[in-house]
Amino acid sequence: MKDEWYQVTNENCELTKNLVCFVIFVYFVIYLIVSLARHSDEKGYSMKLSLNQIIILPLALGAAAALLVFFSADLRITQSLQQFNNPFFHWLMVAVSWPGYRINQFIIASLAAALLLLLRFRIEAVCLLLSLISGLLLASVIKLLVARPRPAADLAEVYRHHTTWSFPSGHVVSYVAFYGFLCYLVYTRMPPSKLRSALLLVSGGLISLVGLSRVYLGAHWASDTLAGYCIGFLWLTLMIQIYLRLKSDRITESSY
Repeated sequence: MKDEWYQVTNENCELTKNLVCFVIFVYFVIYLIVSLARHSDEKGYSMKLSLNQIIILPLALGAAAALLVFFSADLRITQSLQQFNNPFFHWLMVAVSWPGYRINQFIIASLAAALLLLLRFRIEAVCLLLSLISGLLLASVIKLLVARPRPAADLAEVYRHHTTWSFPSGHVVSYVAFYGFLCYLVYTRMPPSKLRSALLLVSGGLISLVGLSRVYLGAHWASDTLAGYCIGFLWLTLMIQIYLRLKSDRITESSY
């Protein structure tokens, strides 16, 4: 009886540490995107990052990598997460991954771009779609180069079988590229309001939880999702720079 109690207690402690690490990561995700936005000038056409903002990305990735260090192996992380049988948690993990499946993803992206076009944010709509599509293409190329198999059914519980390679997580790369850029637009283009706060919270939450979701559902190893965050944030930074350059060029042309 005592041994069972100690086992349950240890499992709960590991799960708690796991969730704490991802809560920390949520904070860094939102802080990173907001930092990028705050270092634009008043009109949002140029971006200057200080040293503090440059090192925030490695800090965010370090918070996620703490999971790997704690469990010491991808397999142990997956097995530990999948031992948590709370129905609400399972539903949450499924719901977080749902927008990232191809059909759903492009429907959501198309609707978001259409809304931006209706609001006459043409460059924003183009860059939002470009960020998603180019991010997915980049992830697909890396998948082919690395050719890492996904978690096998005899090692982990696989919620949904996939035919593509595992490294990096396409869900994570696309979420950071798409919802990260959306967060940036919402923060820089919308006035302070409850709606803006809600959009930032939802987008930031999806980015932060998708890595956990993919591991829990047996779609990826933790190292796949970590690589996805690395690639996604670097690509997001590049896309924001491209967007700011396009906005700056447009203002220069209109001033003549």
